Amino acid sequence: MESNEQMASDRPDGLRERKKRATYRALQSAAVALFRRHGPEAVTVESICAEAGVSPRTFFNYFATKDEAAFMLEEGAPALIEQRITARPPEETPPEAIRAVFVERLGELATGRIWLERVLLLRERPELLPRIMLTNRTVEDAVTRAVSARTGLPECHLHVRTTAAAVFAALQAAISCWQPDSGPEVVTLVSEAVDLVSRGLPAPSRPAEPTM
Repeated sequence: MESNEQMASDRPDGLRERKKRATYRALQSAAVALFRRHGPEAVTVESICAEAGVSPRTFFNYFATKDEAAFMLEEGAPALIEQRITARPPEETPPEAIRAVFVERLGELATGRIWLERVLLLRERPELLPRIMLTNRTVEDAVTRAVSARTGLPECHLHVRTTAAAVFAALQAAISCWQPDSGPEVVTLVSEAVDLVSRGLPAPSRPAEPTM
């Protein structure tokens, strides 16, 4: 017997959704690759479409600009992050719940090329960092809503805002310290960064002074 999931994926609607996701990712991949190869100013919507093998009309079904193609998250990603954090076991503190979800999320993203290529693009061209601020804001807002739901406090409460901002900053710091070809995995750094925030940022231990 086929599982319900298998049967659903074989329906026209399921096939259509998979094709849409594949096209979305192809356009993202093409945009990021071309931004790295030629610089964003030299890239056009037409060149992204040629790289992805789709028409400009198809492009505008998914994105309004080339920057959106390069930097926007998949549709529904912030809502999924919020849902996962909210659904974590109630005994977890908000930082623990956020850490668990982002460790899982980054573990998923790190298996593909788009996220890694985007990280490398932003390191090679730090002047592009302002262009991803809107994307980061949507994720931080999702984290804020999840902390509010877990604590029962309003989103504007200082504890909620501070917790979400501090943990999200720790996540970004971990990614900025990550070296794809050496050192700890990104999920390890994320866990360590959130743990530092949870423990109140204790001073790091200093190496012992050499004895004479």
